[in-house]
Amino acid sequence: MSTKSVMMELTATVLYRSGLLEALHSGAALLRGGAGFPILTFHRVNDDDDPFMPAMATRLFAARIEHIARHYTVLTVEELVARLREGRVPRKALALSFDDGYRDNLTHAAPILARCGLPATIFLTTGYVGTPDVLWFDRLALALKKTRRARVQVPGMAAMELSSVPERLRALQATLRHFKSLPDAGRREGLDALVEELEEGQGESPKRLMLSWEEVGVLRGLGFAVGAHTVSHPILSRLSREEAWREIHGSRIAIERILGIRPRVFAYPNGGPEDVTPTTVSLVTEAGFECAVTTRRGLNTPTTPLMELRRGGPWERHLPMFAVKLARYQQTGA
Repeated sequence: MSTKSVMMELTATVLYRSGLLEALHSGAALLRGGAGFPILTFHRVNDDDDPFMPAMATRLFAARIEHIARHYTVLTVEELVARLREGRVPRKALALSFDDGYRDNLTHAAPILARCGLPATIFLTTGYVGTPDVLWFDRLALALKKTRRARVQVPGMAAMELSSVPERLRALQATLRHFKSLPDAGRREGLDALVEELEEGQGESPKRLMLSWEEVGVLRGLGFAVGAHTVSHPILSRLSREEAWREIHGSRIAIERILGIRPRVFAYPNGGPEDVTPTTVSLVTEAGFECAVTTRRGLNTPTTPLMELRRGGPWERHLPMFAVKLARYQQTGA
């Protein structure tokens, strides 16, 4: 760790332990008012310590949530959007969200949130709920993790060495970037061919990674709202209009049919500026969603388009540094 990083952590620790952070944050919140709020994003929470399937450790998640519970007003995305429309967003408000529908959101994250009395919104990739299958990027990660091959060549990419864990992780990141840049049909065909080559008949089914519909019902009982995240997690801008409609509308219909509720909020897969186009926004609106979240950082204010809500936040493992950056983010969105 650099000297600058050490000094920043020491300063954050002093602010955090002295109570000055809370005083500064409260003063800034009074000056800014309660017009905006951030949405924080989570995916997996578990203690597997698997670099191919990265997750936030349970203790780290608990420390963050306990800090948030002490210092912030937490409401669901849907509730905060409703309050934003009415001009009554609480000061120091934020929302918590979980993407994809991983089972550890129930087994590891939900008990911590319940203990702290905090709600959250979970965005389901509906085609995987209640199945033994894994999302396409997890399928790739598992294939690279388990393969016996020492080298692989993906069409359109340089050959990649697979003799060590660091090499395999670099190959995973490079291959993900490549596949995300392709039209969806090319991505699916390329992934199928690569996984078949890597597995060489040695494929092994992982433990069940995704929630069942019954478990989603349990999460609802623990204070989770349910949103949609497509059927199969493609990048919508890589699809035709008809294909994108089936993904967006299909995920809404599945939730409505199985859970008996109409989801009000949608999450764009990948969610960057190049992934959220006027066409995808129009389709999400047409499908009946009231709002949608991207992965663009920033605060949500009365001027933020409701179909392009901002989401993000600090990721520091050091709790005082996380607290300092979250306080700044909640005030400025930066």
